[in-house]
Amino acid sequence: MYHNVIPVFQEAMKHLTGLLPEDVKKEIFDLWEEYEYQTSLEARLVKDLDLFEMILQAYEYEVQEKSPRRLQEFFDSTKGKFNHPEVLQLVKSLNEERNCQAAASSSDGPNPKESQSDTTAPHQTPETTS
Repeated sequence: MYHNVIPVFQEAMKHLTGLLPEDVKKEIFDLWEEYEYQTSLEARLVKDLDLFEMILQAYEYEVQEKSPRRLQEFFDSTKGKFNHPEVLQLVKSLNEERNCQAAASSSDGPNPKESQSDTTAPHQTPETTS
């Protein structure tokens, strides 16, 4: 997934960390690589939280603009990507809240996209992980 992107980001991070004092330069770069390559439990948790924050923000925009499901593509892009049990619970709660919000604002009955909003289920089957 990152094979085409990482060299560009890697060069940018080398440049940015090059501006830092010697005692933190390597530490910051190493932490960034750990996150990008998902080489630790902490990095995977942070990645899950980063993805969760994206869909939470999308949901907040939907509520603010009173346009349920308008930002479905953000939710779709996270399908199968959550792994941490506590983040999975947060995603489930967000989806439940989003479904309630959409149902409450719908005057024409259920939204056809409603069944597509659950981003937690696909990750649990091996054939959907990437």
